[in-house]
Amino acid sequence: MNMRPDQFLRHVAKPVLALITTAVFAGLTSLTTAQPADIAYNIPRISNSPTLDGTLSENEWSQAARIEVNIETNPSDNIEAAVKAHALVMEDGQVLYVAFVAEDPDPSQIRAFYRDRDRAWSDDWMGILFDTFNDERRAFEFFTNPLGVQMDAIFDDVNQREDSSWNGIWESIGQVTETGYTVELAIPLKQLRFRANQPVQIWGIEAIRRYPRNRITTIRSNPRDRDISCAICQFSKAEGLANLEPSRNLEIIPTLTTTAVETRDPAIGDWEGGDLDPEASLDVRWGITQDMYLNATLNPDFSQVEADSAQLDINNTFSLFFPERRTFFLDGADYFNSFRNLVYTRNIANPDYGLKLTGKTGDHTYAVMTADDDSTSFILPGNLRSRIATLNDTQSNIAIARYRYDIFQNSSIGTTFTDRRGDDYQNSVLSVDAVLRPTDRDTFYLQSVHSETDNPVEIQNSYGLEDSVSGHNHVVEYRHNDARWDARVAYEDIGDDFRADLGFINRVGYKFVVANVGHTWRWDSADSFFTRIRFAADYDRTEDQNGLKLEEEVEYFINGNGPWQSYFNILIGGSDTYWNGQYFEEQFNNFNFGFSPYSNLEIQMQYRFEDIVDFTNTQLGESVILRPEIRYQWGQHLQLNLEHTRQEFDVDGGRLFTANITDFRTTYQFNTRSFLRLILQYSDTERDQSLYNDSVQSRSKNFTTQLLYSYKVNAATRFFVGYSDAGFQNDSYDSLQQTNRTFFAKFSYAWQP
Repeated sequence: MNMRPDQFLRHVAKPVLALITTAVFAGLTSLTTAQPADIAYNIPRISNSPTLDGTLSENEWSQAARIEVNIETNPSDNIEAAVKAHALVMEDGQVLYVAFVAEDPDPSQIRAFYRDRDRAWSDDWMGILFDTFNDERRAFEFFTNPLGVQMDAIFDDVNQREDSSWNGIWESIGQVTETGYTVELAIPLKQLRFRANQPVQIWGIEAIRRYPRNRITTIRSNPRDRDISCAICQFSKAEGLANLEPSRNLEIIPTLTTTAVETRDPAIGDWEGGDLDPEASLDVRWGITQDMYLNATLNPDFSQVEADSAQLDINNTFSLFFPERRTFFLDGADYFNSFRNLVYTRNIANPDYGLKLTGKTGDHTYAVMTADDDSTSFILPGNLRSRIATLNDTQSNIAIARYRYDIFQNSSIGTTFTDRRGDDYQNSVLSVDAVLRPTDRDTFYLQSVHSETDNPVEIQNSYGLEDSVSGHNHVVEYRHNDARWDARVAYEDIGDDFRADLGFINRVGYKFVVANVGHTWRWDSADSFFTRIRFAADYDRTEDQNGLKLEEEVEYFINGNGPWQSYFNILIGGSDTYWNGQYFEEQFNNFNFGFSPYSNLEIQMQYRFEDIVDFTNTQLGESVILRPEIRYQWGQHLQLNLEHTRQEFDVDGGRLFTANITDFRTTYQFNTRSFLRLILQYSDTERDQSLYNDSVQSRSKNFTTQLLYSYKVNAATRFFVGYSDAGFQNDSYDSLQQTNRTFFAKFSYAWQP
């Protein structure tokens, strides 16, 4: 089903045009033309590249630009830091070199452990951030702990999102010294995106240090004004990288994966399968220019090498969200961002090919992607529940496009289009959106979306849906943030038949209004017990499209930070909730807290008790959830992580169910490149069948294991070998029955000709 221009104007453009116009004119009264910022640093070009060994030779780094990192911005407000650090930056036309020197009065207290990539966030670390387009909207982030363990991310300041799933190819090595620690980085310029064909580059730049002791201290090279809601706009400016010579910006990544899968029906008892199934794939990343990249993949290997974290999925009526981890989808993923999550690539389960173009030219950001999918599944949302639908033996073709135009100093307007179709199935989505910042403290988010869907006969029959439907989703949100106060007012209207089959929209058919306000108190003194406390109140109301109240809720929040790196979050609230023709008075209390009494030990706990609806049997029940988590580091190499969730649910007549989930992960990290990891996940649910209206299993158990060895030269050249299995138990069996065994190996190599 194709949308005509008049339909677009009626369903998308007109509803949001008035909102955008109003906000733009409001913003014009306070927006002024941005003045060129002063250049704080000049990045020099060197002729002799340094040797990366973690030891800073004065001769190698004598020409580098020096960036002092001495301003404590949290918990204190822009005071001189108690410890000193600095960063050194230089380049040779192909590679950007960065060094960190962090002084410490007691190096024995430095938190530095061998961990896998992107896992050292609780350690000591230093990092550097580059706004390479100097547009104050997007920044590359590079961090390392004192041993050179890499962490990197992309920060989207427009939508206030940080994506640590992005993995660049760069080098780092560090060491703890008698006076602190030093780290050296080499970041190839081809890993970055920036304005092409410029005689000289001007970038935003910031260096940052995390100093975790009794409290977590953040130290920056730039002061941070808490009355300004944007972060990248407060970076200093650096000039350099003049007259860069064009390079062959090409990565070719062949991958070989082999698996042997055995499955078993416990009722029969015999294992089937087990033959090796090797597959080759190819990924290509081509920098057409430094600001435009093409990604292509053939027979892509999207195998998972880490089990998703276990989540409690009982007495829950909506689909759960899991993060994306697959390489092809991660590069340039933030170019598809908008306020609503219209692009959720885990919906593309089994593609044979993929092609993606992402880029930024001046004020224009654009992204397009196409792929196929041999397994077509999607969320069927409702206003009280969602379901997962699967089209058997149906291949779908996928097209996604996103365009954003930057306006004023830190605002933008954009549009998103997604289309998924196969045989007699189709879902198309078109969106117009805007992010407008009339002041440093105030932000408007506006988005209007329209969808058109053709449901095949099997979906119509299975779920009682019509042949062709269309729907809308309009969102208006205002946020205020300053040093003490934060506030949010939002309204959303999403139609009964709205579907975003390539996004993550798991609830539709409602109108929602929310208003909340919060106040934060801060204490700068090192003698203060608390460093921060915030109190907030929230009111929200949800109605269906006919005006029937679905929920009316009031909540109060209090959270803060204290000694031993401690934190606490308290939520107390109540709601009038509609379910299955009845209203129920829910009341809920949630307590989260955590602390780190020693450098190698972290403890977290959630305790939630509430009166909530038993959705299965349409009654009010009493629920208690306890979720402890312990993270322990045994020496520099062995990590232990144990998380357990227990829920008890009581109703009139007794205990309805008891659910337990245990997730145990242990990793021996040999060095920054290789590790051996064991994951055990166990769930056990016991039910009182006499308290259920329908037939249920009295006991359900699931148990999965995964053993994995990994060796990584960099983010794209790596080797995995592992084993996993899964089993279950219900009323038909007296013990756990193993149903799946998988052996797998994977090798990928990043060739950069």
